[in-house]
Parts: sequence; structure tokens; C-alpha cells
Amino acid sequence: MARAIARLPRLHRSKMSNAELSPTARQIFTIPPEDAGRRLDRYLVDTLAGMSRTHVQQLIAGGAVLVNGRASKPGYALRAGDDILVDLSHLAPQVSQVQPRPLPLDIVYEDADLLVINKAPGMVVHPAPGHSDDTLVNALLARYPDLQEGNNGERPGIVHRLDRDTSGLLLVAKNARTQATLIEQMRRREIVKRYLALVEGVIALDQGSIDAPIGRDPRHRQQMAITATGSREARTHFRVLERFARHTLLLIQLETGRTHQIRVHLKAIGHPVVGDPTYGSGNTIRGSRLRRQFLHASQLHFTHPTSGEHLEIEAPLPDDLREVLEWKRDL
Repeated sequence: MARAIARLPRLHRSKMSNAELSPTARQIFTIPPEDAGRRLDRYLVDTLAGMSRTHVQQLIAGGAVLVNGRASKPGYALRAGDDILVDLSHLAPQVSQVQPRPLPLDIVYEDADLLVINKAPGMVVHPAPGHSDDTLVNALLARYPDLQEGNNGERPGIVHRLDRDTSGLLLVAKNARTQATLIEQMRRREIVKRYLALVEGVIALDQGSIDAPIGRDPRHRQQMAITATGSREARTHFRVLERFARHTLLLIQLETGRTHQIRVHLKAIGHPVVGDPTYGSGNTIRGSRLRRQFLHASQLHFTHPTSGEHLEIEAPLPDDLREVLEWKRDL
């Protein structure tokens, strides 16, 4: 196990820490060497969490995005050292085509500016092919109609996402100012997101980090992979909480937030998430009721954009995952 992990680039032991907030609606990004050559609009879609490519292109066309102080085009090829200024005060109201639909939501925190939802497994976050009216966004619009005003098209209030079969905590903004500030916190890696994952095999190290770039899998375009082509830096920290005969329970903290990051990184070290049909064997625990991947967003720490209060929110394991652990402990 130790040798398998050591083959990954820059694997090291880590300490989990928080940073301080510096919110602003005007954001400046300096392009690192690894993002050189990327299209401006695609870079901003990945960087400005929850914003569609169409909306990013509208911001660029409206002069809300400047490259080295000048207006640019969506297809501009970024260069290392470019300074990108994005003025999110230019966010224009859009009439959403997403239809509100009353669906159950488990709200664990709420105030005038934001809410935190404990997302159920199986719920898609925003509309996608095959899921036009049964998503978290549909449920949000039914409960908070004002989200359609001054927020982002098909992803109103969304700050970050979870995979459909991943349960746990999601942060949602109630207005554009709060959304912009939380996105800035996310970009500056000031929002702490921790997960519980049961993985295949027994991990020997008590804790460690996986530092390996993630990009689109060149052979399977719907999947992500560790690759040097079109990739972005990705770091995942883990700590072993419990070991079983054939599995390990991990507490995971993301330093970056790439698509499928946890699942890709754990597959890379030979310990995929239990029940993961895409990056693992898809096998669940024999004798259990588990019908999905064992991955749960359990902790969320962030600074409130208005009050400056540091909030620490936790969500316990849902019944299907908790029963798996209880069953394994009784073996």
C-alpha cells in the first residue's frame, strides 16, 4: 500500500486548516502555468462555481471580464501570468426556464442570505439531460421563488455541487451578492469540505495526501482521470478513521474541488470508493442494503459573508451508510 501511494506525484502527509475571508464582488485571477492555453470562457466556468458557460460568455461580451485590463473574447487562449478581472456586479437578472417543483429538502441551517442543505442520495443538483424537473434547483425555486431574480440561469444560488449518489452538505446562496462572496471563498480555498468514504482494501498509512492533476479522460469523455493533458491541479487529504478486514473508513478533506476528485484520486491509489460503478468495481457490501457509492459530505466550515461568523456544520451518516458500518462492526 505504501509503495502504491508513493508512486503518485507529491504525496505527503498533511494538516487540515482553515483560512480567513476576503470577500469581494470584483475578482482578479492570475493565470498559473498549468492553465496556459485554456479558453477564457472554459477557465471561468470552472473557476466561478455554479455559473454556466452561456452566462460567462454574456459577462465577457458585456465587458465584465477584462484580460490584462482589456476586453477580450470567450475563445482567448490564456497565457501564464495573465490577470483576469471579473466584475460580478454585472450579473444580470435572468428569467429561468427551470420549473419550480415542490420536493422534500432537509435544511440544516438557514438565514436571510444562505442555507445549507443535507442532500439526499439520488438527487441531481441542477437540471441535466434526463433530469429536467426533479433536481435540487427545481426544489429550491419552489421554496424560494426570489432565486429566479438576479441569480444564475439554471443554477440559481448554487455555490458547489455533489454527485447524484453522494449525500451530504451543500451550500446555497439566496442572493447574487452572497453567491459571489461564497464563490470567492471557494476559489481562495477558504471553505472547508470534509467527507466520509468507505473504500476497498485496507490502507496502511494513518493519513496522507494525494497530489495529482485531474482532467477529462481522453478515452471516456464522460469520465475524469489523472492526466497531464488539459488537466488542473488537484489535492485530496485523507485520514484513516477505522479499518475493517477488507475496507477502510476515511475522513477526507478537499483542498481543490475538481469534478469527481475524491473518486478519481482514491481509484488512483488502488482504493476506490465502495459501490462506485464508474471508478470502482461497483460492488457493494455483501449482506448490506447499500445500493450506491459510500460517500457522504459530512462537514462544512465557512465564514458567513455578512456577519463574519465562522460556521461549522455537520451532517450525520444517512441510514443506508450507517447500517453498513454497524453491520461490518458486528462481523
